[in-house]
Amino acid sequence: MRGLPYYEESDYHRYLLSPARRDLFPVDPILDVIEWRGNENVLDFGMGNGYFLSGLLRRTAPNGHVWGAESQELLIDYILRKKVKEDIERFTPFYVERTEHPLLPDWIPMMDIIFCSIVLSTFADPTLPIKSVGRAMKPAGKILIVDWERVEAPSGPALVQKMSLDRMKFCINEAGCRIMKEWKINPYLYGLVIEKDPELFEERHFQDAVEN
Repeated sequence: MRGLPYYEESDYHRYLLSPARRDLFPVDPILDVIEWRGNENVLDFGMGNGYFLSGLLRRTAPNGHVWGAESQELLIDYILRKKVKEDIERFTPFYVERTEHPLLPDWIPMMDIIFCSIVLSTFADPTLPIKSVGRAMKPAGKILIVDWERVEAPSGPALVQKMSLDRMKFCINEAGCRIMKEWKINPYLYGLVIEKDPELFEERHFQDAVEN
């Protein structure tokens, strides 16, 4: 009998807000690699239990809004309790079904920035979720990706659960996007800022529509 995926285990949920995670995921240096001024709608895709929430809210325009997409109901319950307890404004979490080709609801606005932290590598083919979130992003929008290097780390998932940077780059290209910035956060994490290639993204979208 197969167990739960690592990201659904209670131990991993605790890890997401632990000092061990904070040691590897410095919020300000990660978020400050892109320009935030004027960005009114920001999506945290796979928000988990809200590790980056306060950092995202601080950087979003005063009249802006942070949206949090999550497929695990336990984590949504946690973040909703946090929202109520701390009276967090300008933030809406919502459920998105866990499929290889996730569909975002049509009632959310088009996004200026989409943040994907250690979520794309949980998909067998990150090309599909990149296409999905790209369709919910403005033409000039940016996707900020943070994910595990395929090396042993002091904490986090096992090596077999991680995805190499080269494979992630391949998936980004297959999704019709281009890399604007690439950097090494530390020996265990990489960061990428990507945007849609207008012609290539539409071409990939047309191919999907024909095939389906």
